[in-house]
Amino acid sequence: MPGPETFMRRALELAARGWGSTSPNPMVGAVLVRDGRIIGEGWHARDGGPHAEIECLKSASEPPEGADLYVTLEPCSTAGRTGACCDAIAAAKIARVFVGAADPNPAHAGRAKEVLESRGIGCRFGILERECRRLNFIFNESIVSRRAVVALKYAASADGKIASKRGERTRITGAEAAADVMKWRALFQSIGVGLGTLASDNPRLTSRIEGKAETCGIRLIFDAKLNLAQIPDLSKYAVFSDKFADRTRIVCALESDAGRERLLAERGARVMRIPADSGSPEFWDLLKKTLWEERVCSLYLEGGALALRSCAAAKAAEFAFEYENPSLVLGPSALPAWDGPRPFSFEDPQVFGLGADKMVFGKIKYE
Repeated sequence: MPGPETFMRRALELAARGWGSTSPNPMVGAVLVRDGRIIGEGWHARDGGPHAEIECLKSASEPPEGADLYVTLEPCSTAGRTGACCDAIAAAKIARVFVGAADPNPAHAGRAKEVLESRGIGCRFGILERECRRLNFIFNESIVSRRAVVALKYAASADGKIASKRGERTRITGAEAAADVMKWRALFQSIGVGLGTLASDNPRLTSRIEGKAETCGIRLIFDAKLNLAQIPDLSKYAVFSDKFADRTRIVCALESDAGRERLLAERGARVMRIPADSGSPEFWDLLKKTLWEERVCSLYLEGGALALRSCAAAKAAEFAFEYENPSLVLGPSALPAWDGPRPFSFEDPQVFGLGADKMVFGKIKYE
C-alpha cells in the first residue's frame, strides 16, 4: 500500500497548479485517501477562492467520514474570507490529517494540531516538509516580515560578467534558461528593472509560456530622478504601450523633481514615489512595505547592474536566481555583476541544469 509520502507528492503536484494565481496566499494541495485509494483531490486555485481542503472534500467520490486527509500546508484554524478549514475537516469526520509544513502565519502557526486533536482527529506534521516549504518560499517570508519579498535575478558569464559593456544588450544564456525565467515571472507579483535596462533592452517584462496566455504582474521601472520625463514619447518602450501598460509604475525617490512627476502623470504614466533617498536601506524597506500594503508580496528584480547592486548593498533581497553560462567568457573589459566579490552566499541552494547553462536559486546570506 502506498505510504504517506506518495500521497503528499500528489498533493504537491496539485498545489503547483495554483502557480502564479494564489498570491498573496500560498499554494496548497490536498488529497483524500481511504484504504490506500485516492477518493478526492483539491488545490487552492486563486486568491479569495476556496482553500484546497474544501475543494478536496467537495470532490470526494464517496462519503469522507473516516478517511485520511493529506495537505501540503497546515489547515487554517481561524475564519477568514472562506471559513476555517479545521472546522470543515471536523464536520466531515476525517480520521487523520497528514500535514506537509506548518503555516508560518502567526495567526495559524501550529494551532491546527491542537484544534484537530481536541476533536478526536489524528494529526501528523512533517511529511515531505522540505519540499512543501520550498514551494511557498515567498509566502513563508512575506507573511512574517509583512513586506514584499525581493529576489535578485541575473545571468552571468563564466567570468562573472552580465554584459559586454554598460548599456549594451548581451545574450548570456540560451533558450532553456529564458523559458525558466518566464516560469518565475509568472510566480512573482511584480517585476523590476532599472532605467538603463529599460533603455538598452526594451523588455516586455511579461510571462510568455508556450501553450498559455501571456500574463503580466506589476512592472516597476526604477528611475530615482524621473529622467523618463525628458523622453517625449514613452510609447517606444513596450511597458508603456502594450496591453498591460496600466500595470507599469515608475519608481522614484525622495530627491526626484515634482515637476517631472506631474509631466509624467500628464502623459498617463503612473509614478510610485518612495519618500527616502534612492538606494538607501530605508528606500528599499519603504518600497517593500508599500508593495505589501497593495497586496503585492513579491518582487523579481531583473537588473541591471545598478539596481542589483543597490538592492544588495541595502541587504534588501531575501533570495537570488543566478543563471550562468559556464562556457562564455566576456573578458576583463565587460560589465561585472558586482563591484568586487558577490556580496552574498546561498543558503541551502538548489542547482538546476538548463541545457548548456545552470541556475542556482536559494535564500541568501550577506557577507
